[in-house]
Parts: sequence; C-alpha cells; structure tokens
Amino acid sequence: MWNNQPIIDWISREGRLFEDPVALLDGLMATLNGNGFEIARMRIALQALHPQVAVWSYTWDRQTGARLREVTHSIHESNSYFGSPIEEVNLHGKPVRIRLAKINRADHHHVVGELIDMGLTDYYCTRVTFSGNRWCVLTIATENPEGFSDDDVERFEALLDQVGLILEIHITKRIAQSLLDTYLGTRTGKRVINGQIRRGDGETIRAALWFSDVRDFTVLTETLSADQLLQSLNAYFETVEGAVREKGGEILRFVGDAMLIVFAQEDGDTSETVCERAVAAAQEALSALEITNTNRVADSLPPLKFGVGLHYGEVIYGNVGGAHRLDFTVMGVAVNRTARLETLTKQIGTPLLMSDVLARHIAAPTVYCGEYPVKGVAEPLKVHALESAMSTHSENRQKG
Repeated sequence: MWNNQPIIDWISREGRLFEDPVALLDGLMATLNGNGFEIARMRIALQALHPQVAVWSYTWDRQTGARLREVTHSIHESNSYFGSPIEEVNLHGKPVRIRLAKINRADHHHVVGELIDMGLTDYYCTRVTFSGNRWCVLTIATENPEGFSDDDVERFEALLDQVGLILEIHITKRIAQSLLDTYLGTRTGKRVINGQIRRGDGETIRAALWFSDVRDFTVLTETLSADQLLQSLNAYFETVEGAVREKGGEILRFVGDAMLIVFAQEDGDTSETVCERAVAAAQEALSALEITNTNRVADSLPPLKFGVGLHYGEVIYGNVGGAHRLDFTVMGVAVNRTARLETLTKQIGTPLLMSDVLARHIAAPTVYCGEYPVKGVAEPLKVHALESAMSTHSENRQKG
C-alpha cells in the first residue's frame, strides 16, 4: 500500500516556505520521485492577470529542472491550444489520460506526438482547484515502459489538494505583484508589497526626472474618434515605455497625456549614470516615434509629437493621499522644475530640454538656451538643449 504522508509532510513543513515557484517545483519533484513516483515531466499552467501574459507556465523535466515560460494571450487563439488535452480539461473539468506508448499519434493533437518524441510513455492532465471558482492545469508524464499504474494515478490525485494549497498561495502573490508592477511600476510595486504602505512612508532619493506630454493633444481629441485617440495615446505611451525600461527608468505616473518618469540613483549608480540614461532614453523615444509616425501617416492619421523636460535633483519618494486612497509618487521642487522645462520645449521649439544641473552630468555637448522665468519657481530656469538637436533644428528652419 502506497503512502503519501512523507510528501504531505514536506509540503506542509518545507514546500510552503519557498518564495520562488521554480525552486518549489524543483523541490516538489525531488520529493515526489524520491517517494516512489516515476515522473519525468511536470507542467503547471497558472492563469495570469497581466496585460501581455495569459499563462505562467512552469515546466520540470529531468534534464533541465524547473523553468518558467510566460505565454501571451494569443495562445488561446492558436493551434497549439485548440484541441489539446489542456483545452479539453479547461472546457470540461475532467482529467485526461493518454497512454502514449499504446496509441496512434495520428489520432491525437500534435502536442501528443511531441510528448511521444520525448520518449514519454504515459500522460495525465487534470485541474487543481482554487478558491473563487479558479483553477490551474497540471500535467505529469513518465518514461516508465509500463506507464503509470492505476495506483500511481490514484495516489497522485490524493495529493492534489495539498499541492493546490501552495500553488494558490504562489499564484495569488504573483498576481498581486504583477498588478502592482503594471499599475505602479516595478520598483514602486516592490516597495508596496514589501510593506511600505502607510501614509507618510517614504524616503529622500536622488534621481534624473522626466516629464513629457503630447503636443496638440486638444486638437487630437477633437479630430480623432475615441478608438483612434486611445490607439494614438497607447502608441505614444508604448514608444516611451520601451525606451525608458531599456534604460532603467520607471514610469511613475500618467496624467492624461503626460508622463512622470524617474531614473532613480540606486546602489552603484552615479549622478552621471542616471542622467546619461535619461537623455539616451529620450533620444531613443523621439527617434522611435518618427518610425511610428511614418506608419500613422500611411494610415491617414496625424503624426504624434511630444516634448520632454529633464532635470536631476533630490525628491521625496513615498506615500501621500487620504486615509483610504494613496498614491506612491515623487514630490519636491525638482518635480515642478522638470514639468516647467517640458513646457518650455513649446516656447523654444525643440522637443528635448534639460536643466543646467542635468546638463553638467552628461558627456554630450549642449547648447545654453538662456534663462527663463517660469510659474512656481523663484529663480529663472537655466535651460540647455543637446547641441546635435539644436543643429538639426536650425538646419530644418533654414530649409523651411
């Protein structure tokens, strides 16, 4: 008579303490196989709550151990999913058992043939039920020439409730982290989930700051349909996000068509490092938008333009708000100056301007544009632009 107690004990004492699902799966498989199972491959498909990712798929095999694959939403419209055992289990909720060594592969979904090519002889796919009418799909396969015995399957099914407990903990935590990353940003989301949640919690940091907004946005709202306007905004946001993420920046806030972005000076960073990253990200975003605009014009849509103000300084990074609605943001005079710099891009006629403070921390030559009095700042702002941008701007004006 088989005994699952050692596996249940491991789950309740050790398995539940793992922070990383990949490490958990490695430990679980070592425990299962060490207690009489002969499982060569396991896959756990957890439904994500993420704008790009539909499924977090964790797969373990003897050769590579556990690994994570993020599967996009398009999977549910693909031939890899239609007609597969996983789709059948999702639709009907009943387990699927396929004795791989005893079937005609032509009668089954192509994924079954792929399992046979791996040398697997038996396959079992089932749901693991969570609270709130949610579930994940879990599959196991073996290389044993005899396949799984009926006792193996029954014994495994008896463990699903215990396995489900720790999987639900992990998927709940991962969804929470994913939502925080999506709506607050990776660094900010991590601070919140680690407990920095009380009003007034915060710290003083040094950072390169970015403020940008779309040119002629009012005109766009009056001339484009709602769908076209949303598509236009998303094109702009996506262009900026791609450049900013690559350079280590974080979008902290959307304000209509405006964006507040932080390149925080963290351990190992210098003031020069974060300022160079901010400038490089701005240049890349502006260049990338030119490509986007080529496609927009071809689709009879107006081109998008935006201005960027960059500054470097000290800000308070933390929680503000009411008792029941908080915002994690940056505050301080440096933020106001950054926004005012962006406003000056319209007056000076170049899309990228920076403070004299930031200009001193980058290697690229800049042009001093002058001192400009702005609202809310006691002293006039000393404004710089990239020399290369101003040269191009001057040439274009002469051609015009």
